[in-house]
Amino acid sequence: MVKTYNTSKSNTKSGAVDHNTTRSNRATSVGDGGGGGPDEAQGTDYNTTRSNTKADAGGSEKSGAVDHNTTRSNRATSIGSGGGGTTGMKSTLGLIKSGVNLALIILVVAAGADVYKMYDDHVNINLEDHVTDANFWLTPDKNSIVGDIGFDIPKMGYFEKSIDTQIHLKIQESDPTTEDDFTFEYTLGSGEMTYDKFELNNLDPVTKDKIDKGEPLHIEYTVTITIIYLGVELGPTTSEIGTKVTTIQTASES
Repeated sequence: MVKTYNTSKSNTKSGAVDHNTTRSNRATSVGDGGGGGPDEAQGTDYNTTRSNTKADAGGSEKSGAVDHNTTRSNRATSIGSGGGGTTGMKSTLGLIKSGVNLALIILVVAAGADVYKMYDDHVNINLEDHVTDANFWLTPDKNSIVGDIGFDIPKMGYFEKSIDTQIHLKIQESDPTTEDDFTFEYTLGSGEMTYDKFELNNLDPVTKDKIDKGEPLHIEYTVTITIIYLGVELGPTTSEIGTKVTTIQTASES
């Protein structure tokens, strides 16, 4: 019998593994959901295996990894959202602080201008022209001396102020000396005011003797004022208007 070698070769080729076909089939199986492993009878397509491994590594493994960039972005968003209230509060407090500072600056400037004007007025105003002469007289029983004094001092500076007024009374030639101090407060620019609380009691023997003889008495008084600003006495503004003498007639009218 004659052997046909071409037929045998053909059959042999038919039983060989077509690596391209196998690769194609495995790719299709993987795409469909992939059932089962490689067929040992057909051999292994290492290119296909490598491809599948890369696909698995790139797909399923990465899907379980942590995306740090996304995490950072989310954290930044959370911090930005939570800090909005704090930023707004800081802005409000900043505005309040700026307003308070501005008010203080305005107050200091206004006070400085007022004090400057006050000192200028204090120098230019002749206080003696605005204090009337004091009047004194004997009480009906001739045991005391009483009197009054008037003030009409204009305003100094821009804001309201007052003065602390001290008046020292003394009977000249009295022995022992009969004297006393009287103090009251006057608001500058408030118009004319009369202080009528002067009263000298417990007269000395010399003064009483003059009264009995009908001799005149000479009353000496000194006026000193100090400006009060915001409840504080300003020492540099203390001024002594001067010392004056007024006479009381003690003789009985006939």
